[in-house]
Amino acid sequence: MDNLNYSFNGNYPEELPTSWKMEDGTVVNLENLTQGELESLGWYGPIEMSPIRGTTYHTHDYEWNSNTRSFDAVEISEQEKIKRLDYTHFWNMLLYGVEDINTGELSGGIAYKRIKSEAKQSLEINVVATEFIALLTDAKNNNPHKQKIQEVLSEIISLAPFTQEELVEIQNIFVLSGMSAIYTLE
Repeated sequence: MDNLNYSFNGNYPEELPTSWKMEDGTVVNLENLTQGELESLGWYGPIEMSPIRGTTYHTHDYEWNSNTRSFDAVEISEQEKIKRLDYTHFWNMLLYGVEDINTGELSGGIAYKRIKSEAKQSLEINVVATEFIALLTDAKNNNPHKQKIQEVLSEIISLAPFTQEELVEIQNIFVLSGMSAIYTLE
């Protein structure tokens, strides 16, 4: 069954065991049973484990619903989203890039390289980038200035001539760090 999770009689999902001991003591091999046969024994699945598509740890909690035998995504509060946001992880990914899931290689921090290159050419971008670094330092020290960070992010996006590849990297970094739960790239 390839490590698929199933719910037995509505209980929290677990990896489907290879065999199951019935109440009468009979041992049943579950590996070769059809979906219908598994359900007749009380095993329902496979269950989609959290995070549920379209949600992340940074935006939702996941509660097991034994009646529907599925996870419910419950949006977390703004305060909890702020707590879960990882500014240090954001900064590290901005500097070094995002890990490719297929190769394990980092994307190289191409968006940061663009900001740095543009800051050398433009006093305006230099000032905004410097302010952004200072604001991130405060945020990493548990003192985020949310409104100001949003303003500076918007300025950087509007001022720097990012390529499509750089914008994709920034978007990935936003999602992976939790920044997208609080801030926008507008």
